[in-house]
Amino acid sequence: MNTNSLYRIGIVQLNSTNIIANNLTKVKHYISQSLKDNLDALIFPEATDYIAENKEQSYELCQTINKSFVEPLTDYIKTLKLNKLNIFIGVHLPSTIDPNTKIRNCLLRIDHKGEIINEYQKIHTFDVPKIEIIESNIVEKGTERPEVQAINGLLKIGPGICYDIRFPEQSLYLREKGAHVLLFPSAFTMVTGEKHWDKLGMARSLDTQCYSVLVGQVGQHNAKRASWGHSKIIGPWGDILLKLKDSEEDYGFLNIDLNDLQKVRDGMPLFDQKPIGMF
Repeated sequence: MNTNSLYRIGIVQLNSTNIIANNLTKVKHYISQSLKDNLDALIFPEATDYIAENKEQSYELCQTINKSFVEPLTDYIKTLKLNKLNIFIGVHLPSTIDPNTKIRNCLLRIDHKGEIINEYQKIHTFDVPKIEIIESNIVEKGTERPEVQAINGLLKIGPGICYDIRFPEQSLYLREKGAHVLLFPSAFTMVTGEKHWDKLGMARSLDTQCYSVLVGQVGQHNAKRASWGHSKIIGPWGDILLKLKDSEEDYGFLNIDLNDLQKVRDGMPLFDQKPIGMF
C-alpha cells in the first residue's frame, strides 16, 4: 500500500484467555488473514498473550512468556518472509527490577523480519481503589518515555497502552516528537468502556491532530473479567473512520493518507500557536 503518503493500518480485536497456546494460534491466524491486505502495520490489543484469572496465575504465566509466546511468534513471522509489515502486540514480560513480585505490561514492535525493534512499557497503571483494581500490585510501572516509531518511510507511530489514554500529556509529547498515529491497545473494563472509551479516543485525536487507534480485548475472559471491545480508529478531526464489531473478535484495516492529515493540521495549526514557556 505504501506509496509516498499512503499507508494501511490493520487492527485485531481479540478475546484472550489464560491459555497461551490458544491465544498464539489466534494471533497467527489474524496475521495470516491480513497478508492479503498488504498492511504497513497490524496492531493487537493489550495482554494479547494472556489474561489470567488472578494475580498469582498472571505471575506464573509471565515467567514462561518468552518461550511460550514471544519466541514462537517471532519465529513464525520469520517464516513468512514479509517485506514491510510491522506488528504491534501487547504482552507481559518478567520484571528486570523485581522479578520475584512484579511483571511488565509491554507493547512490542516486531518488524517484517521477525525482529523486536521496540519495547514500550506501560507508564500509567490502572489503579482504581474504589473498584478494587490496583494494577501496580503486580505490574511494574514503566519509567522510560515512549519512542515514536518510523514505519516504512514517513509514517510515525506513537505507542501507549490502555490507561495511558487518560493522560493527554503523553499523547501531546508523542505528537511533539512527530507522531501521526497514536496506539492505545487496551483491555478496557465494561463500565469504563461504555462511559469513556470513545470520548477518550476522540479527545486524544483532537488534542494532537493524530489518528488514534483504539484496539481492545473483547468479551468474557473468565468468570470475573470481561472487556469492552468496540475497537476503532479515530481520525485527526475526531471522526470514527473504522469500527470493528462491538462485542466479537474481529479484524479490519484503514487506508490513511498523510497529506490528508497535514491538511487538518494546516487548517487549524494548533502546534504553531502554543505560547512558549506557558505550559
